[in-house]
Amino acid sequence: MTQRPFDIAAAFRNKETALRASFLAIREVTSHGTTIGDQTEADWVGLIRDFLPTRYAVGPIFAVDHHGNLSEQIDAAVYDTHYSPQWFGAAGGVRFVPVESIYAVFEVKPEFNSAYLRAARQKVSSVRKLERTSQAVVHKGGRYEAVDIEIKPVIGGILTMRKGLDDPAQKLKDTQPAPGDHEFLNIGICLDHFAFDYTPSAAGNKVETELATRSDGDQLIHFCIRLFRQLQAVGTVPAVDMTKYEETVFANDSD
Repeated sequence: MTQRPFDIAAAFRNKETALRASFLAIREVTSHGTTIGDQTEADWVGLIRDFLPTRYAVGPIFAVDHHGNLSEQIDAAVYDTHYSPQWFGAAGGVRFVPVESIYAVFEVKPEFNSAYLRAARQKVSSVRKLERTSQAVVHKGGRYEAVDIEIKPVIGGILTMRKGLDDPAQKLKDTQPAPGDHEFLNIGICLDHFAFDYTPSAAGNKVETELATRSDGDQLIHFCIRLFRQLQAVGTVPAVDMTKYEETVFANDSD
């Protein structure tokens, strides 16, 4: 008996259908904005967590740097739990995570519009403005030297369900700051309409970043694959330099 091949496209589309059904189900039984928002955030976190390898942790967080500076609350973050300690948990599963361990941060909103784009950029910026450290890592075969923070950028994005603009892709392009700006958005999705990303692609010895969009019904597939490619480009987050945090902890100690 010939075994049928696994239908990858159908699997993604089924996931997209389930996500949309969950969103509609909670909206039909309550008009409470916070309840709807919490469920939508949980749905996105679950989808990203299910798709990515288990090396990545996914969930709501606050990012913290060694000065004690704190980001705004992030709805969905992709972060590492191997090279950095995880500080403290909080009610509802929100964690305080050292900024060094963060791969990507996302703002979850009900629709893709100008106001929510600004909100997403502010949230992403609040993480990128924090000061990251880097430390060498000793392993069985030797030593990995401390990495250059600049080549390990934090991916920033927005996750929405429906569009609130006639041409959301054009609004994105018109308002997008330059690559490298703290408010630059690398990737995002409006589940009912389109996905976008600026995924680096090698062109000879030059790495170029160009806007790509998809709006033919396979936007969730596009988003997930491009997110994974961006994470691959980052590689592994820098190991936290605990001496910097130790200096802050004991800065006010007297002899």
